[in-house]
Amino acid sequence: MAEVLIVSRVLQFAAVIVVFGCGAFRVYGLALDAKATSANTLIAFDAWFWRVTILGAVVALLSGVSLLLAVTANMAGSAAAALDPDTISTVLFDTSFGRVWCWRLLFALLLIGGCLAPLARRRMPAILVLSLLLLVSLGWVGHAVEGQGMVRLVHQINQMVHLLAAGLWLGGLVPLIWLLGRARSPSGAGWISVARDVVPRFSQMGYAAVALLAATGAINTLLLVGSVEALTGTPYGRLLSLKILLFSVMVVLALINRFRLLPHLRREPQPSAPIATLARSVLFEQALGFAVLAVVSVLGTWPPAIHHHSG
Repeated sequence: MAEVLIVSRVLQFAAVIVVFGCGAFRVYGLALDAKATSANTLIAFDAWFWRVTILGAVVALLSGVSLLLAVTANMAGSAAAALDPDTISTVLFDTSFGRVWCWRLLFALLLIGGCLAPLARRRMPAILVLSLLLLVSLGWVGHAVEGQGMVRLVHQINQMVHLLAAGLWLGGLVPLIWLLGRARSPSGAGWISVARDVVPRFSQMGYAAVALLAATGAINTLLLVGSVEALTGTPYGRLLSLKILLFSVMVVLALINRFRLLPHLRREPQPSAPIATLARSVLFEQALGFAVLAVVSVLGTWPPAIHHHSG
């Protein structure tokens, strides 16, 4: 069941991060300056966003169920336990993981319902709030709840901020790619001006998100690894080092996009080439981000390096 657990974690992280990131992008990227953003732009984005959100909500629910079953099998030490109602009920209602997971499944169901709400103006706030709850509640389970007292509280808060920053940056790359794709299309002349306005806003948000990711990631490393020796001398530490490397490459790409490609996009009257180059770079950045999620999903199934080091 280890493979099922890892795949379920990847899908859970990806679905929730993408839905929240798209919703936040709608707010800071398109809705802050309503006069500069045409109604047609918002209509087109909202139609795409609705499809992404309903898919993400369904994936979050289904992966949440499969993750629950995989955790149940691991706790019981038997794959057959994943299909036993009594064992599943025990995990759901008699463990801290299960109680959190009850809320998460409820949030996913409500998110699906929010996508189907008849009034669009109420749909967007509901989606944003529910996706935020789904995202930060991932910090209520896993390694973040280990320990006692103040250390545990600090770790949980730190992990919630880490997840929030990941949603803003990694999740925001998805609508950014969609926007650049519209600007590259044969009929995308009107979208070029939108891209010129929105890409700098995403970049400014990215500064804060990257800073938060770096700071909270350093705290997580201290709490879960504890030393340079454990970072290089344990399987957990070495896999975490791979995550840090992938994150560093993403930061370098983001800086290239900001300081080399974005000025060309804003300066050239016919920026088809800069848009194409920027779109490819952002797509590669997104691929690296999903690779980070895969690494994180594996790390969540391994004991932290600090346990080996202290032992």
